[in-house]
Amino acid sequence: MTLGIGGSLLAASFNSGVYQAVLVVHLVGAVVGFGGSALGTVMLRRAWADGPDAAGAVRRSFEFASNRLTDVAAYLAGIAGVVAVLVDDRWDFRQGWVTTAFVLYFAWAAIAHGALRPTGAKLAEAMDAGPELADEAERLRRRAELWSMLSNLVIVAAIAVMVTKPGL
Repeated sequence: MTLGIGGSLLAASFNSGVYQAVLVVHLVGAVVGFGGSALGTVMLRRAWADGPDAAGAVRRSFEFASNRLTDVAAYLAGIAGVVAVLVDDRWDFRQGWVTTAFVLYFAWAAIAHGALRPTGAKLAEAMDAGPELADEAERLRRRAELWSMLSNLVIVAAIAVMVTKPGL
């Protein structure tokens, strides 16, 4: 067993049960976490076209699911990604594709927590205030959509890097 940046923690192989289990957790976390987030973006956009009551109901449902499922799954995907690198003797943190994937993951987290979540909270307040803040809600909705699209593009880029492993 070796520790550190250049070696694996358990020296498991690609076909080992440990690595395969970690990979499944990583993939399921990514599908549920990031897929759920992307789906929420589409659902909110569609509900907005149906009016404030529909948009409010979808927003509340998405917040409930996000706080209890998609966020946890997305964090689990990142943690499992770290573990996958640690347990597989083929990967290490000095490989460019690994570093790039983690930089993109942290960029996603920064967008999600630094921009999208605060904008979403302001949007929720404006929507809950009713018609007097309709213009503000529309402005915030557009901003939230922009951050959401950027977040989704970062995740697509991270997935592309992990699938193609450039430089390997």
